[in-house]
Amino acid sequence: SRISGVEKCGRYYEFQYGNSYHLEPIKGKGNSQEIGSIIHKFLEVYYGHQIKGIGRSQAFGFGMAAAELYIQGCSQCSAFEPFESENILIDKPLCGHNIGEYPGLSNTPVESEGNNVGWKFALQTLDEYTKHYQSDFWVSLEVETEKGKLLYEDDEIRILFKSKLDWIVDTNNGIYPCDHKTSKQDRNISSMNNQFMSQCLIMGTRNVFINKIGLQKTKKPEDKFRRVPVSYSAARLMEWQSVILPYWCKTLLGYSNQDYFPPNFSNCDGKYGRCSFY
Repeated sequence: SRISGVEKCGRYYEFQYGNSYHLEPIKGKGNSQEIGSIIHKFLEVYYGHQIKGIGRSQAFGFGMAAAELYIQGCSQCSAFEPFESENILIDKPLCGHNIGEYPGLSNTPVESEGNNVGWKFALQTLDEYTKHYQSDFWVSLEVETEKGKLLYEDDEIRILFKSKLDWIVDTNNGIYPCDHKTSKQDRNISSMNNQFMSQCLIMGTRNVFINKIGLQKTKKPEDKFRRVPVSYSAARLMEWQSVILPYWCKTLLGYSNQDYFPPNFSNCDGKYGRCSFY
């Protein structure tokens, strides 16, 4: 999220989100991001079609078609830029997709190689996922939806926070946001997460679910596919909303007013390698 970006490094935020740069890493998305995008696209279409009343078997077919198109790339939308024709602005590609929706892959092999996951294995994982949840009683309500809410206001600043939610579900115990997370290794989910806390506040709940999708070859489906709840106390959400969020928003506003976004050199090298803008 943008809040996490400004917490990480002012210079990173400027390069990633600044209006005057629009920079992208030279090598494009990394393998983990591309695999995650394939799986996200499948789940968006798979659950989206179920919301429309289509059965799981047919929805699986639509989801796989979307995942394969993401892998192949769409020539119409992947490199589309708005243009004028006979004084008419053409701002959408002919394919009907959103701009850049199906970009194709740059750093993902067909078969898994070393630490890189192959796209064939990603599709196999999706097949295993749907079979594991073939008797799923959770009801999909919304997919890939953006919601906003006024979270803070004082004499200096007013914060309308927007968040894009992967999946909103009715679990029979309530309606909750659910975030899809793919991983090559099984790691514990940290509750110290701006994204999760903001989703709880926007949805008016104190719980968010993480739809964990493991990319391990040796683990059984019941170990690879888990839906983990992350819960917050009312006091913790209140601190984030009334103290932490406005602090970082005011910090960002100060950077913008000074037209200087200072670097944080301690974050140039991270757990997963160097910053993409290094």
